[in-house]
Amino acid sequence: MMPPDPPGHEITEFPFFTFLFADLHAHMMAIPFTVLAIGLSLAVVLANIFPFPTGGRLGRGRNIARLLNAETLRLATLGIAVGSLAPLNTWDLPTYLIVAAAAITFAEFLTHGGLGFMVLLRAGVKTIFMVVVGFVAFLPYHLAGETFYNSVESTTNTTVLWQFLAISGLFVFIIGTFAVDELANGARWQFAAFRRKLSRVYDVLDGESGESVSAGWLIAVIVGALLLGFALTAASTGVVGSTVPFAFALAMMLAVVGIGVLLKGRPDAAQLGFVLMLALVSLALVVGLDFLRVEGDIDRLNSIFKFYLQVWVMLGIASAYLLWRLFRAQRSLLTRIAPIRRSWKIALVVLLLCAAIYPVLGTQDRLRDRFAGYVTPLTLNGVAFMEGTAYREYSGDVIDLAADYEGIRWLQMNVEGSPIVLEAVTPSYRWGGRVAMYTGLPSVIGWQWHQEQQRWGYAYEVGRRTRDVQTIYSTLDVKVALELMRKYGVKYVYLGHLERIYFPEGMFKFDDGLG
Repeated sequence: MMPPDPPGHEITEFPFFTFLFADLHAHMMAIPFTVLAIGLSLAVVLANIFPFPTGGRLGRGRNIARLLNAETLRLATLGIAVGSLAPLNTWDLPTYLIVAAAAITFAEFLTHGGLGFMVLLRAGVKTIFMVVVGFVAFLPYHLAGETFYNSVESTTNTTVLWQFLAISGLFVFIIGTFAVDELANGARWQFAAFRRKLSRVYDVLDGESGESVSAGWLIAVIVGALLLGFALTAASTGVVGSTVPFAFALAMMLAVVGIGVLLKGRPDAAQLGFVLMLALVSLALVVGLDFLRVEGDIDRLNSIFKFYLQVWVMLGIASAYLLWRLFRAQRSLLTRIAPIRRSWKIALVVLLLCAAIYPVLGTQDRLRDRFAGYVTPLTLNGVAFMEGTAYREYSGDVIDLAADYEGIRWLQMNVEGSPIVLEAVTPSYRWGGRVAMYTGLPSVIGWQWHQEQQRWGYAYEVGRRTRDVQTIYSTLDVKVALELMRKYGVKYVYLGHLERIYFPEGMFKFDDGLG
């Protein structure tokens, strides 16, 4: 017979798996730090516009020294921010290292008015300094840490365009509008110059002109035609997903806009160039993920959600700035032509409402799905779902989540430092690991599959720890339990409904205070 339900509690059954709420994930914890890295990268670029004042009573030499010290401090701080991503969420490190290095190079380009050997050399030295600072700041992690998947391999799937737009469509709409607007207004002279060059190519090929055409322009035309042909052929034959040609075309538009901004020497070149660089890095990730995935991935599940989260953050920041630019623009298609302006605003409002559906309704729907119609009041408390709910295991036994909530709150309020807490190990996607997740305190072993996946070379040790935890709870021999607890430095043993359900025979020794 199934035990009676606790009075006043909603019961939920999970036929396949359990998704936990408010448990810390590395890719979410790292977002504030990635935004910090972006902000510091922008600070490096903007330092070209707002340099340290020179002259005055301090003398030129001392001002130069102070300027160098300010720049050194900026680069060191940027290095620490980027370096922190290694222990926080290593997947973020390559992307934001590229963003930081590009920002340093862009700053040198703006400072010296172009690219050259010395500009690239200075940018390289500063980038190396930034990387070294970031590495040294987290040297203990690098010395002790170990990874088992360090390469990339061919992807197993490609992204369908509607799926990409379903997530990033609002951002793409804003960024694409800005690109079209810029090309239609401020960058027309680039196309005119290109057409003049192209006509010269035709004249030379037809023998109707005595002018010579530089090899660079001829190569550029040929390479451009080959790239366009490749994109069209790949898309039509299914070699790549439908997202690649779209992302590639948008990236080319942004690149043309960026070149025009830099060649014109516009006063907003630093800010706009940096934002366009963020968008280009994002689109490069989108294209790259249709060809490569991280070694050992499950299809490309982790590669997609880890890198697409970076794409979402960077496109979100870029589109926020570009939306402000679109509303602020005085000479654009959106401001000059009333029907276009109205249609665009309607489309923007529709997309904003569509994007707002999930954060408003998605959380409530997820709660209803997981907890038999139970929905908490609107709150930022990620553990509020535990109050007044219960959870039914496969066995039919009911776990009162409110009791776990009280135990977790007690640990949060009374435990100092990071002592090791022992809690039960359960099959994957069940209620196990809840103490470590909601308190941040270390446990002997976490979710077994994640531990094995992330420490593949030590899967045997993960299995050993799992068996030891099961032995501690299940054994009737107090001595064996105590020896294993000392082995792992256990200071607290958690005895909740879950432990009593999985290991009923071993609970007596704890009830008796381990003899």
